[in-house]
Amino acid sequence: MAAVDVSQQQSTDTGVSTLSSGLTHASNPAPLSAVNQSMIDALAHLRPSPARDAAIYHLETGGHRMRAKLALASSAGRLDTHDSTAAAAACELLHNASLIHDDISDHDLYRRGQASVRSLYGDDVALCAGDLLLTTAYQIAAGIRQASTARRLMAAMADCTARVIGGQSVELAGREQRQPVSRADYLAATRAKTAPLIELALNVGVQTDDNGEANARRGHELAASIGLAYQILDDLDDLQTTDDPDRLHPLHAWRHHQPPRGYNGDKRKATLLRCLQHVRAALDRADRLTGHLPAPLARDVRQLLQRLADQSRAVSGRALTQHKG
Repeated sequence: MAAVDVSQQQSTDTGVSTLSSGLTHASNPAPLSAVNQSMIDALAHLRPSPARDAAIYHLETGGHRMRAKLALASSAGRLDTHDSTAAAAACELLHNASLIHDDISDHDLYRRGQASVRSLYGDDVALCAGDLLLTTAYQIAAGIRQASTARRLMAAMADCTARVIGGQSVELAGREQRQPVSRADYLAATRAKTAPLIELALNVGVQTDDNGEANARRGHELAASIGLAYQILDDLDDLQTTDDPDRLHPLHAWRHHQPPRGYNGDKRKATLLRCLQHVRAALDRADRLTGHLPAPLARDVRQLLQRLADQSRAVSGRALTQHKG
């Protein structure tokens, strides 16, 4: 699965935020470097093992840390630096666990331009490394000092992880069965694979507000739109490595954006355009929802939306040039 980036922005507001609990926290996001160190330290303190070495290797290959950045922005002014850093690390570790497992399922040899964990350590150790990142995420979350935040985050982590697992299992089962999938099932599975861990990061801080339930629903809707746009673009990248789109799995975006029967034009070009139209619609909806977010989260989300929009334009330019006629 391809990665997307959103640049870290530090707030220019040097003030502080006072919460209803009476606690006062800095309104600037904690540094991303602290999240990276927290993840590495948590693994380094475990008993040495091939799984631990593989997990550390994976984290040191880099990545954009988009979910960590969103979690930091969400919790700025709402959690203290320690708890904000821990929550961001937990979100990022869950995502990276899913990447290692994805590479096993997809038989990928490379991740982030470097050898994947499975290609260096084998599928069995890679499976263990992904599991280790998963358990470490909960260990870090359990260390959050504000007890209500720790409980709420761990419950959200369990819910979001279960939804990702369910969505991914639907895709994997579909690959084996090769049966037609309805449009509704496609959309549900596509959102489930990607959106929940974005939702988790978006809601780290807003769920501590008085209007937490309404904000959580908004985060759910926003993540669904972002996740759908991201997944369609990720699927379109597959077209660079296949000459026969009809061989793509039943839950691939290409299969669910075909023009109507009887269409006499360039079917490949029309399908691509329909995919990109769906991406634009999802991003437009996400942009509208972003207007209700607090700063600096709104700023970081808009940077992510801009990156996805740029990626969409790049895909359009590249693919339409290759498939004229």
